[in-house]
Amino acid sequence: MDELVKSLAGLFKQAYELGVEDGRKQPFVATKMLKRKDLPEQFGIKVDAFDEYYRGKGFPYYQEGSQRKYYAPAVHEWLMNHQSFNN
Repeated sequence: MDELVKSLAGLFKQAYELGVEDGRKQPFVATKMLKRKDLPEQFGIKVDAFDEYYRGKGFPYYQEGSQRKYYAPAVHEWLMNHQSFNN
């Protein structure tokens, strides 16, 4: 019985460590609002490329008066969900 408890404790510890390791692999995206000019620094999207390829195609934004702002985690999620790969 003692061996069973030790084995289960080892399995739980291993599962926990794997979970922590997976969590560390997740990219950290600051929870902040961005302006259009902030997109290159935060996500590597040049402003002219943003205007041509992303704007108006469901890219997430928040309208604040006459200015659009972009919530960084929502932008990251949108980019991850709209990737295309060339082989």
